[in-house]
Amino acid sequence: RTVHKFRRLAFFGLEDPRRQEEEAGASSRQLHQTLSERTSSAVVMGSAITLTSANEEAGRQLVGEHFARGLFREWPNDAGFDGLTETRGPVDLVVRGRIPAWAAGSLYRTGPGACKVEDTKSGTLDISHWFDGLAHTHRFDIVEDESVAGGIRVQYSSRRQSEALEKDIRESGSYRSLSFGQRSDPCMGMFGKLMSVFRRMKIERSTDLDNVGVTVNADVPGLRSLAQGHKDSGHATLPGNVFIGTDAAVFAEINPKTMERLGVISHQKLHTQLRGPEVPAHGQRDPETGDYISFNADFGRKGVYRVFLSSAETGKTTILASFNGTPAYIHSFFLTRNYAIICVPSSHLKLGGAKVLWEGSIVEALQPFDNSLECHWYVVDRRLGKGLVGGFASPAGFFFHSTNSFEDDEGNIICELVAYPSTTLIHRLYYDVLLNRDGKGEQFLYDSKRLVETFPGLVRYKFLKTDLVPQGSKVKAPLPSPSKEWEIPAPHVGEFPTINPAYACRRHRFVYSLIDRGYSTLYDGIAKTDTQTREVLVWSGPTGHTPGEAIFVPRVPRPSTVDKPSREDDGVLLSVVLDGHKRTSYLVCLDARTMEELGQADCNFAVGFGFHGQHITGI
Repeated sequence: RTVHKFRRLAFFGLEDPRRQEEEAGASSRQLHQTLSERTSSAVVMGSAITLTSANEEAGRQLVGEHFARGLFREWPNDAGFDGLTETRGPVDLVVRGRIPAWAAGSLYRTGPGACKVEDTKSGTLDISHWFDGLAHTHRFDIVEDESVAGGIRVQYSSRRQSEALEKDIRESGSYRSLSFGQRSDPCMGMFGKLMSVFRRMKIERSTDLDNVGVTVNADVPGLRSLAQGHKDSGHATLPGNVFIGTDAAVFAEINPKTMERLGVISHQKLHTQLRGPEVPAHGQRDPETGDYISFNADFGRKGVYRVFLSSAETGKTTILASFNGTPAYIHSFFLTRNYAIICVPSSHLKLGGAKVLWEGSIVEALQPFDNSLECHWYVVDRRLGKGLVGGFASPAGFFFHSTNSFEDDEGNIICELVAYPSTTLIHRLYYDVLLNRDGKGEQFLYDSKRLVETFPGLVRYKFLKTDLVPQGSKVKAPLPSPSKEWEIPAPHVGEFPTINPAYACRRHRFVYSLIDRGYSTLYDGIAKTDTQTREVLVWSGPTGHTPGEAIFVPRVPRPSTVDKPSREDDGVLLSVVLDGHKRTSYLVCLDARTMEELGQADCNFAVGFGFHGQHITGI
């Protein structure tokens, strides 16, 4: 058992496990004691602990130990994936503690709901991948109300977004639409595959079956609402329109009040040239103008990427640049004051993307990860109409989320992202692993060689302005490389990163993310990572409390202090947390500076583990 333990630790970056364990022993034991006391605590409300850069190696070691000991088996997550209900509401939640009045507004959240469809013609259909769970959107309304204790009332509503797809699955007995990772029938022959392609081509012409539920986008310029009259809802915190985004080139519009799906809009409605099937789910807004910037990817032997801008002032969409690049799965990109930067990671698609239609899923169309395939970066000017102005190459890797990007005083471009050494994380997010069905979770999580590739690092790259090409020149190989400024490893950083939105496109200091310390099959805490000092504050609830994306709500300045600069971390975090033991959820409000819990609003039901959200201020 001892030898097995050392072998397992060796996969977590320890050159000599016995020597490293001895050197880090004191730090590891102290950290282990702190974390053990924290997770075994019987307190109702969560609290925060502080870690420093000196704890990074010990933290990595502890993650390996926790998975090796199988602690995730004692952390129930199934209520966040299965048996979820719709609550059209609004229903009042029980508020405990204090939620500040300046956090009033509507918090929209969206993500997967049901992970299976029962009573189909073929029995129960299990959805394979978390990213294909049937879309479900939620809204928490935080309202000032002097008639209630604490002066704040919180109401909850939710709405399923994929009822047509669920109906089609029930009637056909299969998942016939294009998916992210739905596993195909291994017994299907060539003729069956061919017929499936024809069916998918027919289905894709019907947008009713699109499963859209990744990001929330309020008041997107250039998109005309599908419904009239729903804006006068009498609800001061609701936006004019809400569009749900995904990695396909469509938006699903929902009624801001009822969250009823109104219809699906193709990106070609923005511009006729945006005809490719793929976009990043995370389009971005210019923090100064409100313009919407994103890109559209067209498949083929030579893929075409089209970067576009939709003007908040005119509603007109302009193509900023078009360039050839390898078709790949890309979830987000980077935006600075003057540039849009597209990173094409090593998640390449087979046959120029044609395999997606043949296989029916992105995962099955991905090429096996190859360390020789570099990440390619494309820099597009978005201010002066210069088009593509730079190309760079960095070592092979993968990422879902950029955190932020900006330009330094010399005009160099700084890009920050949550990076992975391979695409292995995608396979960890199958429901079989997350729910440990038939021991599949143990099979994956006990495999240290695979597991370590699912741990991210927060990486900051610098791209020199002097490496950009002059106007009129072409980007040619060999491409220059960015310099890696630093990397902060997990578990001192994690996934679903957020920042104070006021710091978009400018230098930031703090990143908030969901971390994985080996207690859960998903996440077990929220980290505030200081990119200057590498100090980390970690909030976590009792054992079995799984948090969701922490959304930063800045403090609204008082009139007497409006001219005084506020701290970057002056605000609160809102996160939906599942108590896996009680099978109920709550909205937690954390002080973004101290990571101490201020208050929570309790649901008497489970809210599904979502992806992303947006807070619409009520002030």
